[in-house]
Amino acid sequence: MASVLVAIIFIPLYTLFMAGNRTFNTGVDRAEIQQNARVALQSMSQEIRMAGYESPGLANPACPSPKAAACVLPTQLASKVGLRGDVDGDGMTEEVEYELQNCVNQICNLVRRERDWADATSTWGAWSAYETIAGNIEGLTVTYLPALTPSRVRVQVNVREPNSGPDVAYMVVSDMVLRNL
Repeated sequence: MASVLVAIIFIPLYTLFMAGNRTFNTGVDRAEIQQNARVALQSMSQEIRMAGYESPGLANPACPSPKAAACVLPTQLASKVGLRGDVDGDGMTEEVEYELQNCVNQICNLVRRERDWADATSTWGAWSAYETIAGNIEGLTVTYLPALTPSRVRVQVNVREPNSGPDVAYMVVSDMVLRNL
């Protein structure tokens, strides 16, 4: 009799505990992918807004004035963006590229690489190794507005966490004005 009563009490409690645990894990997954999307977009947005920037008193030899969008954004693809400017404020012009790599089942890493302008030789240096910015990226869409001579860039990042419970997806979008043209 005692075993039956224990089973009647503990089985519903165990079921309730497991449901709460699943709900908690889904919430953690959602928070993680939202954070991935925010990190990816924040990193890209800061540098895209800096495209074409020149340190005060220092001409940008890689993109002489007047600057054109084609020089400031040398890579204008729907799934990859490249930009030039002093994005880190060190007085040296960098070229930076963002793209998706290492995809498994359509889930990728957003990666970044850069190279510096060598004033002495008036050429670009070697590309750095790819640095992973964010994971679980399902899609990266870059739109250049207007298309032929962009003055704005819209970036959309889609993230998905397919491995734990129900698929959890999230999307963030940002419009950036190229203020250094």
